[in-house]
Amino acid sequence: MGKPKNRQKGDSYRPTIEVLKAKNGVPTSIRFNGQSYALVHQDYINGRKNQA
Repeated sequence: MGKPKNRQKGDSYRPTIEVLKAKNGVPTSIRFNGQSYALVHQDYINGRKNQA
């Protein structure tokens, strides 16, 4: 394995992302660089749907 490429602010590249969960074809949970990320919609507050 070679030396990692130096990246500058604003550079674009294609990272490897693993989709952990999907709903209706939209990834809702992904893993990137060993970290897990989840999709959180704007109408959610602390894990509960907005009651308003």
